[in-house]
Amino acid sequence: MMIYQKKLLAIAILLAFSQLCFSQVDSAIQGVNTLDTLRNIDSTLTLDEVMFSDSIARLNEENKILKESQEAYNMGIDDFGKLNFKNAREHFDQAIELKPDFTEAYFNRGIVALKLDDPKSAIQDFDKVIDADPNHTDGLFNRAEAFILTGNYDAAIADYSRLTELQPLSNKPVYLMGEAYFLKGDYNKAIGFFNKSLEIEQGYANAYNDIASSYRKLENYETALTAQQKGISLDPNREFMVNNLGSIYKKMGETDKALQAYSKAIQMNPEYFLAYNNRGSIYLEQENYPNAIKDFSKAIEINPSYPIAYNNRAIAYYKMKEYEKALADFNKAISLDPNYATAYLNRGILKESQRDREGCCSDWQTATELGVETAKKFLDVECAQ
Repeated sequence: MMIYQKKLLAIAILLAFSQLCFSQVDSAIQGVNTLDTLRNIDSTLTLDEVMFSDSIARLNEENKILKESQEAYNMGIDDFGKLNFKNAREHFDQAIELKPDFTEAYFNRGIVALKLDDPKSAIQDFDKVIDADPNHTDGLFNRAEAFILTGNYDAAIADYSRLTELQPLSNKPVYLMGEAYFLKGDYNKAIGFFNKSLEIEQGYANAYNDIASSYRKLENYETALTAQQKGISLDPNREFMVNNLGSIYKKMGETDKALQAYSKAIQMNPEYFLAYNNRGSIYLEQENYPNAIKDFSKAIEINPSYPIAYNNRAIAYYKMKEYEKALADFNKAISLDPNYATAYLNRGILKESQRDREGCCSDWQTATELGVETAKKFLDVECAQ
């Protein structure tokens, strides 16, 4: 009896064990069927085969994305070559969206941003490039340029300093650091770096030109003249150097030599609007108003967005009592540069002569806020009550 009971118990345990195993197998089969449904694969594949199939699918998808990203990038390069910068930017956007670590796309989008006068966006893109490769020299050069355009001269100097470490035998980063200090208004440091650039590359005419400009800012005109003449002797075909020579002569009070230099610069390049404006300024000082207007008008014809020429022509018109033309030119100068303090000062003088007290006081107030001391004096005397 006991033996029989034990057999029954064994059979019960065996049956229970069998049911458990079948239940587990059935669950496993249900699981595979569920995965098969989701993956739409052959249910006869082993687990390793399923994993391998998934890897191939992922790889194919990644390759597809990379291909689409590269195609967008190539279209961006093509648009850039056609000077279609807006379309180029859109294609670089697509390339980066598909491949967020696409360094070349960030770099070229940064270049496009510079072309579109968007230096802040350019800086963001060059940051990505330099984060990926801290020694990316082109990225550093272009980011420094973007910093210059935003007025962040210290950041530009930091990038140029890094470049002097990466390119110790190159004149370029040293020279550009000098330019950054010049724009910052630190002319003595600028001269130091320009001289250092000459140690690396003797006979670099641009460095002599910029040394001359720095000394001119420091009102050391004799030294400026020597440096300018040296630059011209090294490269006599640069009209801007001859123009700058004229500006030194003007500061030295040698107006005849200044006129000759400006005229020579114009002869070298008839489209050089700065020389027309500068020569017109000499005529203005000599009270030769018709010739002054003629030169300022030529400068405006070449570059309609140059506010200084409008301001100067307005002065000439004012001197000739052509007040409506003068007012129109002052208005244009200010519309082109809303922070053009001298134009506000001059327009205020014109309005005062026309008994427009409210208008002149408003212009002198703006000029005062922009830092013109003369305007403050006029404001105190004419607009006190």
